[in-house]
Amino acid sequence: MLLRVRDLKTYFRIKDGPARAVDGISFDINEGETLALVGESGSGKSVTALSIMQLLPQPAGYYAGGSIELQGKDLLQLPEAEKRKLRGSAMAMIFQEPMTSLNPVLTIGFQLLEPLLYHQGLTREQAYVKAITVLGQVNIPDPERRFHEYPHQLSGGMKQRVMIAIAMACEPKLLIADEPTTALDVTIQAQILELMKELQRQKGTAILLITHDVGIVAETADRVAIMYAGRIVESATCKQVLANPAHPYTVRLLQSLPSGEQRDRGLQTIEGRVPPAHRYPLGCRFADRCHVVQTACRTIDPVLLPIAEEHTAACILYDERQQGRRITPVEVRTPLPPRPRVDNLATGDTLLRVEGLKVHFPIRRGILKRIVGHVKAVDGVDLTIAKGKTLALVGESGCGKTTLGKALLQLIRPTAGRVVVNGQDLTELDRQALHPYRRRLQIIFQDPYSSLNPRMMVGEIVMEGMTVHGIGYDRRDREERVKEILGQVGLDPDVRYRYPHEFSGGQRQRISIARCLAVNPEFIVCDEATSALDVSVQAQILNLLEKLQTDLGLTYLFITHNLGVVEYLADEVAVMYLGRIVERGKTQEVFQNPRHPYTQALLSAIPKVDPHTGGEKIRLTGDIPSPSTPPTGCHFHPRCVHVMPQCRAQYPSTVPLSASHSTSCFLYEADARTVAQGNEI
Repeated sequence: MLLRVRDLKTYFRIKDGPARAVDGISFDINEGETLALVGESGSGKSVTALSIMQLLPQPAGYYAGGSIELQGKDLLQLPEAEKRKLRGSAMAMIFQEPMTSLNPVLTIGFQLLEPLLYHQGLTREQAYVKAITVLGQVNIPDPERRFHEYPHQLSGGMKQRVMIAIAMACEPKLLIADEPTTALDVTIQAQILELMKELQRQKGTAILLITHDVGIVAETADRVAIMYAGRIVESATCKQVLANPAHPYTVRLLQSLPSGEQRDRGLQTIEGRVPPAHRYPLGCRFADRCHVVQTACRTIDPVLLPIAEEHTAACILYDERQQGRRITPVEVRTPLPPRPRVDNLATGDTLLRVEGLKVHFPIRRGILKRIVGHVKAVDGVDLTIAKGKTLALVGESGCGKTTLGKALLQLIRPTAGRVVVNGQDLTELDRQALHPYRRRLQIIFQDPYSSLNPRMMVGEIVMEGMTVHGIGYDRRDREERVKEILGQVGLDPDVRYRYPHEFSGGQRQRISIARCLAVNPEFIVCDEATSALDVSVQAQILNLLEKLQTDLGLTYLFITHNLGVVEYLADEVAVMYLGRIVERGKTQEVFQNPRHPYTQALLSAIPKVDPHTGGEKIRLTGDIPSPSTPPTGCHFHPRCVHVMPQCRAQYPSTVPLSASHSTSCFLYEADARTVAQGNEI
């Protein structure tokens, strides 16, 4: 037994009384084992990790009871000097956001040398050699050069690999990974997960994995603990939880996952939110959100009960003394009545057309700021989007998705090309002439908190666009419309007197949607609108977007890296790589028969809830090239496994595969089809 946690209670002092973030949890982790800790935001997962690492913020945080034993030593009883020796050497942590935990003014090498010099007593020369070796082990290209660079010079995937390198440098026995792949592309995510598993195989490291992605859990974890409102409500092996979930909360989490199989119905959701840690209800803490709640749930606080061998759940439904019989997990998995999915506008009328769109940013150097090159963020894109439909734009970070979305709305002026809306080319209009189109074309930004004015109340935020565009007869009329729109997005009208910081991430995203709807738009760019949200909140937002599209005839450009969301929501998919569209087609065509090697790699990298489905994964090597110096010929050829001679010399033209499916790849041109068939592309 490497780690043994018993009845751990971690509280915080706040003005309303103690906030019981972790309220009596117990679990074990053996050497070489991976335990996944799963639950919504606010359940206490990250506080559990900080408690084990003894990094609890002081003086607000304190331990109200329990024990944490690492290799037989109770960490809560050790002096601070002993704890410092264990951090980094015996246990280490990969934090959720690498940029906030990497010092921006220190080089990567300096931050990697620090634990080696402190914990292992190496000379600077020995530490340098080991640091370069560790950077190579985590697949950092050209580690000698990266050693001297700063965090801002690395991509998101490389920063996360640097965090893993720092955590693994001293070969700790326990590695805590707190959402290590949140908001990363599926390809980078696949690389990092494979890297963690390989390091585990080599070093026998135990991993505590904190995540809300059930696909990642299925592919990496040995055992799973489901956490809710400061407590573990279900614990079992990974196979048991996925095949036979017992607690109603676990059941709803799994049913909230978007997939192609659920396209014909609305997603199951968990209404409400995790109760605040200082106001837990009496009885079961999940009762207010439970779909099989009993009268006794309001008064009886359930304890973990055995469901099967190595499988426990905290629910009175499994208490024979309360029920008079033993409930089976199947009886808890009562599905909600399906909400049939309405096929949206089927006229095929084009709302927006893009022709040869380019967005190049100049690179300036020297005192005179001379232009020495260009970043070709968008480099010749052709698209059409039909009214009332959803086009998903997918690809790795840095491929130009967000830049393309902003260019369509003229938030970034294109370098070349046309953006035609209802016959009008927006690139020809000046600021004043664009004003009416600002109302019709809206955007939901990736991070709602940074796009909502923290000094304005919600009502003022939603009303602002209406005032600018002259919507409503007077202020009183606009206030009535604000209340109506807040109700449309599932918020209480009274929230208009509150500020953005008072809401959860999902609620802030609803406020952003309300702000868009207030001006009666026709077209909305959803830029990672569900990125980093819990699966339960994500399901609510997806259901909301679908309902609004059905009710109001809205058209969406959905920018995302979550391909499960794409398969569920989108009518069509466009795959983007290094500023260009490499494949385009109806969602089912692209997902069932991807043709471009890049699309195949993206789809194969999706974590599967059933690891035995989906076939062998295609691992892309390296990071996406810089758009300032794209490769000659086909931009994807340095990472492609099917490279042909012409791929290195010229960019392929778009080849139609069917009436609605096309790709840009030499393997499908007339003179190369024999080769394509031979390679089974």
